[in-house]
Parts: sequence; C-alpha cells; structure tokens
Amino acid sequence: MNTHFLTNAMILNTRAKKLGAAFALVLSFALLSACSTVRDATDWVPGVDSNEEIKAQEEKEAKEQRLKEQQAYKDKAVYEPVVAASTAEADAKINVMISKKYSEDPVVKRDDIGIEVNAGVVTLMGSVNSEESAVKAIALAKSTRGVSRVISKLVVIQLRPATEE
Repeated sequence: MNTHFLTNAMILNTRAKKLGAAFALVLSFALLSACSTVRDATDWVPGVDSNEEIKAQEEKEAKEQRLKEQQAYKDKAVYEPVVAASTAEADAKINVMISKKYSEDPVVKRDDIGIEVNAGVVTLMGSVNSEESAVKAIALAKSTRGVSRVISKLVVIQLRPATEE
C-alpha cells in the first residue's frame, strides 16, 4: 500500500478518536472505500507489469487462440478431404470429379488428358492444344476437393496450319 495513504489514514484516525470510536470506524471505512484501487507493490518498478495488465494480456492471448482454433475448424470443414472407406475409393471419387470438371470446361474439353490419382496426389498426362489449356487443367485439378498435390506431365502440342508453297 502507499505510505502516503497510510499516513493520511493514521492522522484521520487519531482525529476521529477524539470524536468517538464509532465515528473513527465509519471514517476509516469511508477512507478505504474511497481508495478502491489499491495497486501492487511492484507497480512503481519500471518494466514490471501490474497484475491487471498481465491478466488483460492473458485474456487477449486466450481470445486470439480461440479465434485461431475457430478459424482452423472452419477451414477444415470447408477444405476437408474426401472421406472414403479406403484410399482407392477416395482416389476414384477424385478422378471422377476432375473428369467431370474437364468435360464441362470449354478450354480443357477438347484435350487428351489422362488422370491418375494416388493418395490424393493427381498426375496429369497427355497432350493439350495450348499453354492456357494446360494451366487451366492444373488449376481445375488443384481446386478439386481431396487433392493434396498435382503433378503435371502435360505436353503442349500446337498444330500449325499447312502452308502452301
């Protein structure tokens, strides 16, 4: 406690004793109530945080940790890989999903692309008509749920129109 506070309390207490014990008790209680915030003895030491500051920092860190855990849970729910009874079933589902995406895409639709899936790793093989088509095929495969990695063995074959000589 603050020595200044104690000195004032003792002076008031001796003055109140002259007026009566009951009044001294009321005055002491009022004085203590008026000084509701009693700080730690370490508050005056530079570099040492008070208990309130430490507690506030701990609460802030706990809140940030809860937010990170909630976000991780949301991310997992959104990007959770395909869950199947076996890896072979999951790989087959991934293969079907990628094939469907390719058949619906106008850029990749005409290309001859083979798809192999092994434990979530997709290997793309074959030939494509343009660099744009290869990039699009890789992007579609990467965006498929359950795919952990894409290996491209695609070859770009650009057909040149026959020139008349």
